[in-house]
Amino acid sequence: MIYGYARVSTQDQNLDTQIEKLKSYKCDVIVEEKFTGSTLKRPKLEKLLNDMAAGDKLIITRVDRLGRNTRELLDLVADLQQRDISLYIIELGIEATHRNGKMFLTILSALAENERELLAEKRTAGIQLAKEKGIKLGRKGKAKGQVEHALDLWKEGKHTIKEIESRTGVGKSILYREISKRELKRTI
Repeated sequence: MIYGYARVSTQDQNLDTQIEKLKSYKCDVIVEEKFTGSTLKRPKLEKLLNDMAAGDKLIITRVDRLGRNTRELLDLVADLQQRDISLYIIELGIEATHRNGKMFLTILSALAENERELLAEKRTAGIQLAKEKGIKLGRKGKAKGQVEHALDLWKEGKHTIKEIESRTGVGKSILYREISKRELKRTI
């Protein structure tokens, strides 16, 4: 059987491009997953790998769809090879479970892992530099006036939380947090 695996890291990302490529390779089953690759747990991938048998073929569009680091990826390739399951990577045009494909995959995976680490170092250095310059990082908080107005509306007791959110732009979590923190009571 030919299996395709498509993964994106966040719920708002789109799988369409990967799925179209996998369809063009005549996959019998395409497994779709929206789950970050930085975590070791990818439930649909784990189930797919457990369901596969000798003689099956796994097709992915890119190397980083399977593993986030060289060791994890090479362990997975070795496991597939031992179980007589082939792995084809469309982007590279290689059968990764063959000797030359595995060597090529090792080199590319190491380069990709190095690039991720370099980006993380740059991000950390940028954050540190911003802090040294006194630049406040993170999400912008709601203006104090907005929160106060939302709390006044809530205290009046004439508006639902949804109405207050809509009128002031202050989310219910912020509103509830402030109500609890200030131990406020409604006047009505």
